[in-house]
Amino acid sequence: MRLKEALADIPGVECAGDRLAEIQGIAYDSRHVEHGYLFVAIKGEKTDGNAFIRQAIDRGAAAVASERDYPADPQVAFLRVSDARKFLAQVSRSFFGKPSARLKLVGITGTNGKTTTSFLLHSIFQCANFRSCLAGTLGMKLGETPYPSAHTTPEASDLAWFLHQAVTEGCTHGAVEVSSHALVLKRVWGTTFRTGVFTNLTPEHLDFHGDMESYFQAKRVLFLPDGGNGVEGAVINTDDPYGKRLRESIACRVLTYGFGPDADIRVLDWQGRIDSTRVRMTTPAGELTLRARLVGPPHVYNIMAATGAALSVGIGLDSIRLGIENLAGVPGRMELVSAGQPFTVIVDYAHTPDALAKLLETVASLPHGRLITVFGCGGDRDRKKRPVMGEIAGRLSDFVVATSDNPRTEDPSAILAEIEPGLQRSTHSYKIDPDRRTAIGAAISMAGEGDAVVIAGKGHEDYQIIGNRVYPFDDRVVARELIVQLLKPQAARSNRELHQ
Repeated sequence: MRLKEALADIPGVECAGDRLAEIQGIAYDSRHVEHGYLFVAIKGEKTDGNAFIRQAIDRGAAAVASERDYPADPQVAFLRVSDARKFLAQVSRSFFGKPSARLKLVGITGTNGKTTTSFLLHSIFQCANFRSCLAGTLGMKLGETPYPSAHTTPEASDLAWFLHQAVTEGCTHGAVEVSSHALVLKRVWGTTFRTGVFTNLTPEHLDFHGDMESYFQAKRVLFLPDGGNGVEGAVINTDDPYGKRLRESIACRVLTYGFGPDADIRVLDWQGRIDSTRVRMTTPAGELTLRARLVGPPHVYNIMAATGAALSVGIGLDSIRLGIENLAGVPGRMELVSAGQPFTVIVDYAHTPDALAKLLETVASLPHGRLITVFGCGGDRDRKKRPVMGEIAGRLSDFVVATSDNPRTEDPSAILAEIEPGLQRSTHSYKIDPDRRTAIGAAISMAGEGDAVVIAGKGHEDYQIIGNRVYPFDDRVVARELIVQLLKPQAARSNRELHQ
């Protein structure tokens, strides 16, 4: 595509140089520039792309876009733009042929539930015989083919490329997790969503947004004309106070969900077990009864959200039920780890106060002996939540092992010192161990028959960030290894007794 064609629908761009230059691709990281690429210099949290314009040109860039003035000798086509992030979204959308407009996409935003809701929708679309794409925290998928992603919501050019691939490979539907960072940083600016889902809003990312009001306004952008997303219908959790506010402040068609009597999609009754949940709900299309292989009230909300989103894009109740029942689970979301032990081990991504409380309340509501919790708080993130999460863990557990999450550049002991005052408010016992492996081992070794061990905070992650280095670490793998180690002496002892 020629540069002139890529810029045709983008107002306010000043261009010096060859507008007929042939553009072969788009990059915002100079290391990924190839011959004929357009390099968009965006300013990130740690680095400024403007410092790498020379490197991009040396690597063969045919054009450069920046918020800065033209250099004296630009050498290549130079575009001056008022907002580099917005321009990256606009030009990517144009270059890849506006792929989102050719799909029935659902954008899901909110603090908790985005990943599970997106997986439920992906399963529903496939059970309705549509080829579906998925983008979110656990990466991207075309059908069942995975693609890696560095963010919950990919950067604008990466998302546009992925959606273009989806269209090329015959996808007609898709689900995209839309984070508040993505909305503020314009990663989804101009991406067309048929439906937007709002799950809930609880304190998180306040180190980025500053306060809850700013956080809410960031989420709200998905449903407003300001973001260029063209949302035709909204599916909103009106049990959540921010959901109620959102419903009253947007103009598009709205489907509500919740336990409240006025919700359009409402649970009539539900029954939970340690391995499944039976749900009966009423919807605008009729009553729906199903058994999901997901556990607890948070997942009941996710089921309602996915049901509303599927209805909003024309999917019938039979396909919705089949899609929900077919989903075996979501990695790191109430994921059971079983290696023959007589107690339950659950790994979950819960890393906010609200998510941790809901997780522990869910497990506490199911048949179990003691509830033993392992958790920590990430470094270089919101410090205010640390004592709060300590109090929640202490109050809702019989025993807590506080440990490291991803300490990043903070001292793990300093993070734990900020968690401990919350733990001290509880009458229940706890211990502190900054080594996550030994902390998990301590919890597993003290578990008896019928107990439940919950390992919270990292879920699907297969790494731990300590300092500026990333180390392999997967709670699920570590827990399974430790369970096997625990059971080996018991198995050997039983074998000896059998042969005596």
